[in-house]
Amino acid sequence: MEKEVISSRQFTIITFLLSIGTAILIIPSSIASSSKQDAWIAASIGVVLSLLVVKLFVTLGDQTPTLNFIEANEKLLGRFFGKITVVGFLSLTLFAGGELLYFIGAFMKTEVMPETPTMAFALLFIIIIMYATYLGIENFARSAEILFPMFVLIFIFFVVSITPQIKFENIQPIMEASKTSILYSIIRFVSVFSFSLVMLLMIYPASVNVQQSSKKGFYIGMLLGGFVLVTLITLSILVLGPANTASRTFPSYALAQRISIGNFLQRIEIIMAFMWIVSIFIRTFMYFYTTVVGIAQIMKLKDHRPLILPMGIIMVGLSQIVHPDIVHSNIYNDEIWPIYAFVCTILLPILLLIVAVIRNRKSQVNSAEMGHAESNQGQLTDAGHANSNQGNQTKPDNTESNQGNQTKPDNTESNQDNQTKPDNTDSNQENQTKPVTTDSHQENQAKPATMDSNQDNQTNDANTDSTQDNQAKPDNTVSNQEKTDNPVSTKDNQDKSAMSNSSQVTQPEAGNATSKQDDQAPPDKTSSDKKNLE
Repeated sequence: MEKEVISSRQFTIITFLLSIGTAILIIPSSIASSSKQDAWIAASIGVVLSLLVVKLFVTLGDQTPTLNFIEANEKLLGRFFGKITVVGFLSLTLFAGGELLYFIGAFMKTEVMPETPTMAFALLFIIIIMYATYLGIENFARSAEILFPMFVLIFIFFVVSITPQIKFENIQPIMEASKTSILYSIIRFVSVFSFSLVMLLMIYPASVNVQQSSKKGFYIGMLLGGFVLVTLITLSILVLGPANTASRTFPSYALAQRISIGNFLQRIEIIMAFMWIVSIFIRTFMYFYTTVVGIAQIMKLKDHRPLILPMGIIMVGLSQIVHPDIVHSNIYNDEIWPIYAFVCTILLPILLLIVAVIRNRKSQVNSAEMGHAESNQGQLTDAGHANSNQGNQTKPDNTESNQGNQTKPDNTESNQDNQTKPDNTDSNQENQTKPVTTDSHQENQAKPATMDSNQDNQTNDANTDSTQDNQAKPDNTVSNQEKTDNPVSTKDNQDKSAMSNSSQVTQPEAGNATSKQDDQAPPDKTSSDKKNLE
């Protein structure tokens, strides 16, 4: 399956809506029951502490930039222990997804359609979730991007409409609640608000195009979601009072029922419920998506889509048995959920982060050692080259021979030297002073007779053509190489070169004609060369 990528702006919107989730309906009553009118203080402190939770998730994501949370478990903890932790984590996501479907059915049955069974709401909602999971995370991010402005507009309208009914005496006296109740309210708020953000590690940073911008979006989305929740909690206490807020199952919905503008704009609470439906849709999708993708990765499946339908059916059935009534749900969310979620969403990421840091340090140490070893090998190699160069410098004979070879590398240079020296006497003296070089040059020139012709052509313009013919015949070179071992032939060649020098003065034109005929008929020239050598 191809890798899906979303933008950092879409990731920020998903973070914002995910952090709100079910908290928009159930959090006000939960913390108001313990902190009373100081519930807004506990919520504000909880938002600040949630920054540490987000910091933990961001740091873990930076340690494993190409892996999602499920893959990071198996890579860091090993195949065996990684699967155990993944199974425990997926049990949380499956159970929490079923609980969210329960909240949807309970809310719609209690507040909107009392005669409709909860199964119908859960089934309709899970169909939307399954379809979004089938389309993929990219299409889900686009839908969140479309729903976001609608959510913001409704929220602003909600705050502006309910502001005239604020009573500041409901929030007094401030700081009356005990420290224990404040602490308990903070834990309750953080467990519902920020613990669920661990689901974002399924898409951060592996599925986000710009990691640095998405890191900022993680913090910005969480802070905006916290601002919305603190505002709703404060408005619930200011309008309904702390006692009435604590006694309500869904205080924010009851708060929307109080909206009345000129006795004309009334009963618009169902529009306010749209905010909660959007936020719970985002959170339910992330729980369901994490469960399906996690099970597919455990089973080594390339595509998670075949698991969508069976997991959707299981989650709908779980929503009908997860809580027998609303009282059981409140007890679970107040006493069991904070501990359960803390183990799976805080302790497990901390463990993974510690293991990742240790492994990265070991890999850095190993890479540093490998670098030192390579540098030492390079130094030894340089020392060996230096020694070999010194050895070459202590051998003057080889140097002289190399210099001799460098001064006359090929026949062309020797021919050029012959051309620049029209005086044949000087060239012959040079050849006599260096017999070895002369032999080598005569060997390279491919034919001793051709050497004679080249010398004949030094006073003429045909020297270049004869030289090119001599260079283009490797067979003559081989034959001459076979004859280089005979020193007598060298002397004969020198005598013949002297005779040719004398013939240059008397018969230059005949020499030119002979060289041209030799150029036109190279095979006959080769045979004549052999006869001359004999």
